Amino acid sequence: MVIHQIPEHGIKTLRLDAIGYVVKKAESSCFFVEPEIWEVMEWIADEAKTAGVEVLPEVHAHHRFHQRLAERGFWTFDFCLPLLVLEAIIGKTSRSLLRWLRICPTRQITMLDCHDGIPVQPDLDDLLDREDSRKIIRILVEERGANLNTLLSPNKGADFDAHQINCTYYSALGCDADAYLTARAIQFFTPGIPFVYYEGLLAGENDRAAVISGEGRDINRRSYSSRQVIAALQKPVVQRLLKLIDFRNRCTAFNGDCSIVPSGPQHIKLQWTKGNEQCTLEVDLSTARHVVHHRDAEGKIATLRF
Repeated sequence: MVIHQIPEHGIKTLRLDAIGYVVKKAESSCFFVEPEIWEVMEWIADEAKTAGVEVLPEVHAHHRFHQRLAERGFWTFDFCLPLLVLEAIIGKTSRSLLRWLRICPTRQITMLDCHDGIPVQPDLDDLLDREDSRKIIRILVEERGANLNTLLSPNKGADFDAHQINCTYYSALGCDADAYLTARAIQFFTPGIPFVYYEGLLAGENDRAAVISGEGRDINRRSYSSRQVIAALQKPVVQRLLKLIDFRNRCTAFNGDCSIVPSGPQHIKLQWTKGNEQCTLEVDLSTARHVVHHRDAEGKIATLRF
């Protein structure tokens, strides 16, 4: 099988794109048909395991599907985090985000942006009130240049129809470097393995001209020349992000346990501990600013701002 050739190319993870639609069955929605879907996924996972490769199912659905995937030992994507972080920073409240962090899987890939849009429905149904979603969408579309992918056909007449928000994450936060670094800090302290999309890495702004093509997602899919990449890497916000990434990669406390430290409704406090080493993120949502406190294994304490 081709799957056994994957490790030869240095690949350790196989993404199962839109795996929920692999089973087709009459008189069903053909989405996540059970029990057949589990049989297919477990067969692929077993084959991959013999090659030393892990599988990563990509499923856009209600968050309960991700929790069920995790219960069966699969890695999953945290498609809920992007909008919840935006809602926390823009709405200046930690309530919905912390509610998710208390129940989210730990074997997950965390993200804020990707080649598709920022997920809304059905991923965040029951996690974020529709009125709160409407407020964020209104700001992003009317003030920050975003556009929407809808979920239903026009004749459905739904009172709320927002599948994904097309927008770079930097633009979604008003190109505010401090707020953007705070969002990334929250992502990096969330349980899981952080993934940073190339537009996010380069703090890309909305490419509104590209949307003329008729594909709304092109707003977040800029084609960079080598010169543009080099220039973007010199931007202060990108330099700060690279330092945060380097810290996240080097700090061994993230190999330990994560806890949510009680804090006020406009604050978030996440803490990682491994042995004597401890790393704590404190976020003040009233200002969208953050600070990191780090104690290494020898007891040396440092306060960091990215």
